[in-house]
Amino acid sequence: MTYETVWTIESIKDGFEKFREINGRYPTAFEIDDFALLPSSRQIQRRFGGLPNLRKKLGLSIENYTTGDIRSSTACRIGKVGKNCENIIFKLLRDKFDEKFVHIERPVNFDRKNRLDFYVFAKPNNFCVDVFNTDGGIRTFIGNMNTKERKYRNSTVNLNENLYFVYFGDKIDKDRVQLWLSRKTTRHPANWIILDVNEFKVEIERYCPYVVE
Repeated sequence: MTYETVWTIESIKDGFEKFREINGRYPTAFEIDDFALLPSSRQIQRRFGGLPNLRKKLGLSIENYTTGDIRSSTACRIGKVGKNCENIIFKLLRDKFDEKFVHIERPVNFDRKNRLDFYVFAKPNNFCVDVFNTDGGIRTFIGNMNTKERKYRNSTVNLNENLYFVYFGDKIDKDRVQLWLSRKTTRHPANWIILDVNEFKVEIERYCPYVVE
């Protein structure tokens, strides 16, 4: 027999404070489901009427992360983190393949709106890279991947050229990623490969750079 954890106001507040101790801020709704010391967002909705109401009951300074300056500053922080991740991958690719063979923001399907982060000329095949951050945990990962699927599903990426989805973040359980992939009704193309940044560093050793005489 399994027993459901009994969450008291005191234990929930302790969980919020522990998250803040680790991350320097209180959790968003997406992050709560990935933090073992807090009830699920569904439980919070059922018992307290949502996260803003719970934050108010706990006396936390921020009751709603989705409004005004808080939302703007969160979007700004995410944008800066994403750009930093891209810079790390660019330096990695530049050092191995030479800058002239690493194209940045190459259009997909000649569409100026949708672009690959990187397109790399290499031997034996060229390859594509899309970089993203997953600080919010598995929900952020899945949300990002769903967006990218729509972006690339009808792309003209050559089937002989791998498209690497490279993610940053240490909160991703690879077993949960595999479970998500196994449950998808529409499978990814064989040349779509999901890797964390450390796996990607190993993967690119399969490729050789062109040498300019």
